[in-house]
Amino acid sequence: MSPSETSGETPRLSDHRALVFDVYGTLIDWETGIYDFLGPFFPGELREELVMRYGNVEANLQTRYPTAKYSKILEMAFRQMAHRSADVAEGSSDIDNSASTSKVTQDTLSSLTVTGEDDDAVRFGASIAAWKPFPDTVAALHKLKKYFALVVLSNVDDDSFEKTHALLSSSAYDRGSAYPTVTPESPFSLILTAQRVGSYKPDPLMLRAALQQLGSCPDPSLPSNPAIRVDKSHVLIVANSLRHDILPSMQEGLRNVWISRHDDIRVTQEEGLASGRHPYTWRFETLGGLADAVDAEIGNLAV
Repeated sequence: MSPSETSGETPRLSDHRALVFDVYGTLIDWETGIYDFLGPFFPGELREELVMRYGNVEANLQTRYPTAKYSKILEMAFRQMAHRSADVAEGSSDIDNSASTSKVTQDTLSSLTVTGEDDDAVRFGASIAAWKPFPDTVAALHKLKKYFALVVLSNVDDDSFEKTHALLSSSAYDRGSAYPTVTPESPFSLILTAQRVGSYKPDPLMLRAALQQLGSCPDPSLPSNPAIRVDKSHVLIVANSLRHDILPSMQEGLRNVWISRHDDIRVTQEEGLASGRHPYTWRFETLGGLADAVDAEIGNLAV
């Protein structure tokens, strides 16, 4: 698709050097993964309503516990939705509410939950490993890595993403890439998780951390790739979530690609857009559509 209307010269996709990806919802079918597990526990709720309710619970927990592992967030969300514990209820005696939530430790969070093989909440937290890529994802990623450094910026913990990473890696595609990747089979040149950064999107700390790690002075405490030194003007955000990625990237002055995935999503002024202007530079329904557009653009430039 063509880019949304902007002032000045129309940008090209190929003007960029690094693509920063959201993973769950953009590359991985997060909604289906959530619904397939939760649906049998809440049979009276429609899929859209259940996923929306879960999303609100998850977002509140991520705000309250920005350093909690994502798998632990899922466990707590399940218990809150099922009314099985008071670990996220107001006035819980297990957490010092006067303390900074950023200092809540994993040990503290573990003490709030019951563990065991038969615990549905624990199984929900572990279900991230079973969430599947969209049908177009893997081929598109391995096509795009030929032109760009692909960067993961995801609201996930390291252990959970390791399993997702295996699903997105492949030896079946041409291994040629514009930048060194973390493994020969991986499409990614840099992986940044919420666990590493210590915050969840849409907190601007996440996006700013990615820009710093791509720039000339990366934080030595976070992963970086010395082969990638990219000015923010050459960084393109690729994501499905308006709230977590597209709007924050617009506010940071970055171009972006909205992978809309769901046709019923409407971008309106009520979502915080100035003068009704779209917050995205480009919009595609699938990642495959983006990859094809890049191929076509580069082919035209070569003529």
